[in-house]
Amino acid sequence: MLDVGMTELLCFAIIAILVLGPDKLPEAARFAGRWYVRLKRYITNLQNEIDQELRLSEFRKEMQEELNRIEALERKVQQQLEEIQKQNIAENIDKTEAVKKMPQPIRICLPISGHYKVPYVGKFVPFTSSTDISETSPVKLKIAV
Repeated sequence: MLDVGMTELLCFAIIAILVLGPDKLPEAARFAGRWYVRLKRYITNLQNEIDQELRLSEFRKEMQEELNRIEALERKVQQQLEEIQKQNIAENIDKTEAVKKMPQPIRICLPISGHYKVPYVGKFVPFTSSTDISETSPVKLKIAV
């Protein structure tokens, strides 16, 4: 800290004895020692704070770099999700158009109350509980081989 050699200390001691005298010299030495310790402690604390701030600034810089990388990844993932959604929407549109172009199946009604209804295209009439199954005649299917 202070570059003081042995000769400088000897000169200070002789001047202190001449100026203060042997009576006040121990009291002055204690006073100077206290101030020296305070000064040394202050300088050490200042150095520690500066080192800590430098470490914090480096840490902040690293954190900012990591945040930038994370944000870049987030943007990339978001773009990929948007592309996938666009592809899914396009595929769904193609599928719905293909379904619309398909011919509608013909639904045939079963006999109700002893007579057959005519087959029709489109609407489907659901089975109701009012139909009595016991009154219907069995249907025989013939399969050509």
